[in-house]
Amino acid sequence: MDSTVTMSAALRGAALKREKVAAAKAARAAGKIAAVARRAEEEKIRAERSAMIAEETARIGLKVAAVRRALGIGSDEPNPTSVCLLIESLTSEMRFRLAAKGFW
Repeated sequence: MDSTVTMSAALRGAALKREKVAAAKAARAAGKIAAVARRAEEEKIRAERSAMIAEETARIGLKVAAVRRALGIGSDEPNPTSVCLLIESLTSEMRFRLAAKGFW
């Protein structure tokens, strides 16, 4: 007697369908896990970028405040053209530094 069990076509089709469904569920779960990991990594990069921009902006603010004090400009007075140009220059330098680090 033959010890192998032969399955009917219907049983083979049902088994194949169960395997496909199980594989699809596993792939879906793996995709969800990968998406969560990707979002966490993007959030980490976004937070790091925000922190670096805030730090650089604070430095620019301190430099501008020092220049305004040195020029004797009051806090209620608008920035003269030279200070506006300085702010633009410092901002562009900040962008270059952040771009070199891959954050801009």
